Amino acid sequence: MKNFRPISNLPFLSKILEKVVLGQLQQHLSDNMLLEVNQSAYRKGHSVETAVLSVTDNLLTKSDEKCVSLISLLDLSAAFDTLDHSILLRRLDVSFGIKCNVLAWFTSYVSHRFQSVIVAGNVSDPRPLLYGVPQGSVLGPVLFTLYSQPLSDVIHQYNCSFHKYADDTQLSHSGAPEDFISIKTSAQECIYAMSHWMDSNKLMLNTDKTEVMTVGTASRINQIESDSIQILNSDIIFQNSVKYLGVRLDQTLSMSDRISDICRSSFLSLRQIGCIRAYLSEKATSCLVNSIILSRLDFCNSILYGITSDQLNRLQRIQNCAARLILRKRKHDHITPLLIELHWLPVEFRIQFKLAVFAFQHFDGTLPLYLSSVLHTYQPARSLRSSSEKLLKTPRVNLKSAGERSFRYAASAVWNSLPNSIRNVPTLAAFKRQLKTHLFRQAFPSS
Repeated sequence: MKNFRPISNLPFLSKILEKVVLGQLQQHLSDNMLLEVNQSAYRKGHSVETAVLSVTDNLLTKSDEKCVSLISLLDLSAAFDTLDHSILLRRLDVSFGIKCNVLAWFTSYVSHRFQSVIVAGNVSDPRPLLYGVPQGSVLGPVLFTLYSQPLSDVIHQYNCSFHKYADDTQLSHSGAPEDFISIKTSAQECIYAMSHWMDSNKLMLNTDKTEVMTVGTASRINQIESDSIQILNSDIIFQNSVKYLGVRLDQTLSMSDRISDICRSSFLSLRQIGCIRAYLSEKATSCLVNSIILSRLDFCNSILYGITSDQLNRLQRIQNCAARLILRKRKHDHITPLLIELHWLPVEFRIQFKLAVFAFQHFDGTLPLYLSSVLHTYQPARSLRSSSEKLLKTPRVNLKSAGERSFRYAASAVWNSLPNSIRNVPTLAAFKRQLKTHLFRQAFPSS
């Protein structure tokens, strides 16, 4: 019963009006820089991948610095249904400068809504909705983001890294293995302060869905003796792996669990498509494979930079099987001509493609600030021929398995390896075209 949600019956004209208001609201928030930097939900240029990439970059960098990290993945109970309207409207007024007629419009938007319950064809009397935003509405998710933004100020007081995506919050407390007790205490105090703020704002932390995990190199994780943390009278056991925004992460960030998830779901889908392949045209099969299989290979693939050759081969086998399925080739037919015919980049080069695009967005100012801030333009100490080139400064790292897999290192390494003519392309669309051609020639030199 606790997972049931009210279904909002919203007319399409209402959604059109909401979309118009949303555009103006987002422009106001962007122009006045009113949004939390580390909030990725419902923002242009921000996505699940940029959020996951930021989190993994921070954790890999801390591992490279010989630290261990305690990450906490927090979730709220029925977050969108418990917003207090009076608190929301006051926050829009005081914190975000929404006043006069605009505030009156939002007051009208959240007020005078009613709900009924239907059981066995019997409809209850309408009751006023005094809390929450309509499920499925255009403005609802953004209003929740604004409602919960002061929570970021609470977290900032505890000197930890964090990232928010709608009602999902990730905390990361780091330090030396011998200081793990103080790390755990700091995490407990931070979560307690967050819970206290939530109580006063009609929100509630869901400890049943809260997950905690230690992250670092295997040798340093083994130095930690504790295996649980106390959160709001609940004893939370440390996990060997956690799922953050749909991406499975393990303790050493080796991505082995993530790759296993991709392989398991992809091969299942390939078998299902194979069962009906005889009834499909090549174009229809290609459409299915692109939407179901390749989308899985490309989702958050930027965090896979630097994985082992064995792991890379596991992913490449998925793409090879998909190519043979589309072109109706046998299992042992040579794969290179098939990938060339389909004009598919191999998995390794698809990863490089994604990282290079992020690096380009850093230079044109469209990359989220939390990623752009870890990339630094190369500026030589004296005048050199390379002074006029668009290069990134490659950070110094200690561990190949940690530092060299972080976004700040990977993006600079991939970007600096590109020819100067590609790096200086003015538009993103043209850059993607030239980049794909360049990587395709690298992948298949004989073609």
